[in-house]
Amino acid sequence: MPTWNSKSLKKTLLTNASVFLLLAVLAFSAGCERTTLEERAVVDQADLLSPQAIQRIESLAHSMLKHNGVQLQVVTLKQTPVDIDAAALRWMEEHHVGQLAGGARGVVLMVDPVAQQVRVEIGYDLEGVFSDVIVARIEHDQMAPFFAANRVGDGIEASLELLVAEQPENEVVPTQGMAGRYSGGGGAVTTVPINKPLSPEFSGPMSESVRSRFVPQPTPLAALECYRQVLEEHVKDAELTLYTPATREFFASWLVTDAQQNNERRDLERGLAQAEVFEQGPLAVVRFSLDQRQWSPYFFERCEDGWQLDFSTMSRVVGFNHRNQWFFRTLNHPFMFAFRDWSFDGNGFAHDNR
Repeated sequence: MPTWNSKSLKKTLLTNASVFLLLAVLAFSAGCERTTLEERAVVDQADLLSPQAIQRIESLAHSMLKHNGVQLQVVTLKQTPVDIDAAALRWMEEHHVGQLAGGARGVVLMVDPVAQQVRVEIGYDLEGVFSDVIVARIEHDQMAPFFAANRVGDGIEASLELLVAEQPENEVVPTQGMAGRYSGGGGAVTTVPINKPLSPEFSGPMSESVRSRFVPQPTPLAALECYRQVLEEHVKDAELTLYTPATREFFASWLVTDAQQNNERRDLERGLAQAEVFEQGPLAVVRFSLDQRQWSPYFFERCEDGWQLDFSTMSRVVGFNHRNQWFFRTLNHPFMFAFRDWSFDGNGFAHDNR
């Protein structure tokens, strides 16, 4: 029978305890990594996104899961896969994207910066909501211009916001997909050049003859109708005198896509019949019914030639939540005269007191 002295016994116990602790930590870390990877909204293998962009995308993904019942993962790749369609499908299956939403309700946005391509994989339950045509249009019209301007994070955010806007009319019943699968290959792939010169349709001034059509107007409603024409014709010139000088300076560094203009035009056309106009001195507001909180108010300033749109102030004052519902970031602005009959809660959302 072996004999132990106190020193050797103490050393053995400490060694065994250290080994046990190391194994426990490794097992725990492996489990955490697996769980974190499946639940993480952004897996930036290519180090393509800034910390700020990752944080904003994660926040949007959290809102999509909580309020829309859709689990999102954005994945950037270090190396180009043989087939990005197969890679996105495999990622969705291996990481059960959609499971956190209670079924096959996942969306994987996979970015390959080397081959400059993007694949959006759609879960089974969402194929009727996010059709291949819708996904391809968002990739081409919304994502591609931002990527070309080397604003990858902004392009992902803007594209996800358009996806959120594609709301199903009826509730989608969660399932576990077909035969336990999370996707059948629904979605689309698009070539998206990164940090390339923008084509004239997304940047560059218009001719003077075009600019002369979009000028200050005699009334705020006439200015808003003129802006509707800007949206309809996809005019993106930041130097239109229809805008205030501060707005022109603001738009000089702002990227606008056809998809964004189409969405705003549709909302504006639906709301114009219900528009209310409020004027006070050189300022004016056109606002809409609170029954449609996606229709935010428009601010105007009057110059010597007529009324101009003040998007500069609007960008500082008006914010939007994950459902694209507007609110005021602050009530300390000169256009509050148009909202005296409304109250605002602690989050800046308006309520009709009438």
